[in-house]
Amino acid sequence: MFVPDGPVPMADAPPPLPPGVTVERRPVAGPVSTFAAVGELARAVGETAAAGAHGVVIVHPSETLAETAWALELVHDGTAPIVLTAASGTPADLADAVAVAAAGPQGLGCAVVAHGEIHAARHVTATGIAAPAFASPGAGPLGQVIGGAPRLLWRPPERFTVRGPFAGHPPRVGLHVVALGDDGGLLRTLADHCDGLVVAAPAGQAALAMLAPVLAEPAGRIPVVLSSPTAPPGGMAATRLDPLKARVLMHLLLAAGHDRSAVLNAFVSLEGSTTMPPAPRP
Repeated sequence: MFVPDGPVPMADAPPPLPPGVTVERRPVAGPVSTFAAVGELARAVGETAAAGAHGVVIVHPSETLAETAWALELVHDGTAPIVLTAASGTPADLADAVAVAAAGPQGLGCAVVAHGEIHAARHVTATGIAAPAFASPGAGPLGQVIGGAPRLLWRPPERFTVRGPFAGHPPRVGLHVVALGDDGGLLRTLADHCDGLVVAAPAGQAALAMLAPVLAEPAGRIPVVLSSPTAPPGGMAATRLDPLKARVLMHLLLAAGHDRSAVLNAFVSLEGSTTMPPAPRP
């Protein structure tokens, strides 16, 4: 079990453990708020699993928990389940997370546990921070923890992973949210300083159509992916991922050495729930 440095009241006392389950508490130095820190956490998780742990629990600040869960899902190449729960959650959340890590099937990937529900990293999003709450829009919970026993309601599709090495200068991936009155000026400026760009368009087709001419130039030189509830204009690349998670995926793909075409193909593959090929070697 990995917990942040400093007081975490709900993690101070061990939760009730299933028979035959032991927990080793390991501190995490500093907040997990950068890709480098997520990489360090992923390496620690891998080493722990390689040492024989059936599963791993991570107590994580709720603000970026969903993004970290998705990043770990993408880079974790082992079969041991990884379970995240909010540092500001309850002792019951921690106990449920331990139960899922202990009894979850190998190959489950990364999941988030809160309020008796198990959420897949691909779909989970935070709906409350002060009182941590999570939901999986469009998919629903992956499962539930009832009486200390995890029960999956459905199985996630084949895992989608991004393989390193992640070396070199970190890529700059922009995220632009299309809003009321958006004339494209800020979007054009942002695109000029990015290695990749995610455009979130909750307003739908009409707003995107107005910005299509602005996106045409950057889309020809860097990967541009639209996160929109409607089909994008002009056959542009699109994803159903949450915009923040689309940015995480694009960052990891670029950091692993994939070019524009490979990044766009990866998003297409994700929509089909396939697994990424290895990154090209330098």
